[in-house]
Amino acid sequence: MMSKALSKTERFLKVGPYILWFGMHSFISIILYYQGSLAETTYYLVTYFFFGSIVIWLFGFKLFPGYLAREGKISGKLGLLIGLNILMFVMGILSHTAMAELFELNQTRDQYAPKPVRIALWILMVFLGTIYMASIRVARVYYENTIQEIEHKAERIEAELKLLKSQISPHFLFNTLNNIYGLAYLGDERAAEMISKLSKIMRYLLYDCDQRKVLLSKEKDLIEHYLSIQLLKHEDFLNVDFYHAGITNNHRISPMILVNFVENCFKHSDLESNPGGWIKISLEVENDTLNFRTENTIKEEVGKNPMDRKGIGLTNSLKLLEANYPGKHTVEITKEDRIYQLDLKITL
Repeated sequence: MMSKALSKTERFLKVGPYILWFGMHSFISIILYYQGSLAETTYYLVTYFFFGSIVIWLFGFKLFPGYLAREGKISGKLGLLIGLNILMFVMGILSHTAMAELFELNQTRDQYAPKPVRIALWILMVFLGTIYMASIRVARVYYENTIQEIEHKAERIEAELKLLKSQISPHFLFNTLNNIYGLAYLGDERAAEMISKLSKIMRYLLYDCDQRKVLLSKEKDLIEHYLSIQLLKHEDFLNVDFYHAGITNNHRISPMILVNFVENCFKHSDLESNPGGWIKISLEVENDTLNFRTENTIKEEVGKNPMDRKGIGLTNSLKLLEANYPGKHTVEITKEDRIYQLDLKITL
């Protein structure tokens, strides 16, 4: 809807003023032709339409915007146009006398409007027409600059999103490949299953992450594959729970956001050193609002401030949230009694 409105505005600014201007003079000319004579119509077209249009176009469309663009400085080309416009302005005034005498309209014109009045009306028309043309020209320039600024901003955001995703994906894969390498080095059979899970993750990264939005169910599957890889690293059962509900095929989300919060749980958890350590993850959708929560016990060395140990994954996830859901998400991170908790709400 926005693009259609912008295209209509662009078309109007390009042709609308000219249609209105030529339509007005065409209407007046037709009235003069049927209620007056061909001579009066020709007089009007030459004095008002021809000379008036040239003066208005030169000043309103060329000189005034050029003067503003140069911040009051007059260049040689601009000075030449000013001189030409003054010449056309004088010729427009003189045309009232010359044309009236040429078509022998002095007596008729003086009967309805003396020459000074006709000249004053012509100057008024030129003045109002110049204001009209200059306003349309300035509006068109402002519109084009605004559209260009919006396009540049969109390009910058798109480039930033691609950069962030290019940072996130290698970071995620790097840790996973390290885990696979460790198992393969030890000849552990779990390496093969882990590679199978990784292939599904890479398929998601290659074919889905180029899209602005993906099915939330695919992002949920990604989390499950990631958790499977983490659980395969350990022979002992880990206290990791993932709960999800309310997800339908109508729900979409920007890719590679949620999984990095999950990865952050494992990065700072104490699962390997604390037999009683745990991780809880919940993903629920209610009334098109995504409620995502991660909770985990943490290592003692993690700082008191939960935000002072942000790695590249968490940092980029927060940036992606801001870029994709400005004003449509909230993130709350707390740390209490060696429990790290993240609460994320997104309006889908």
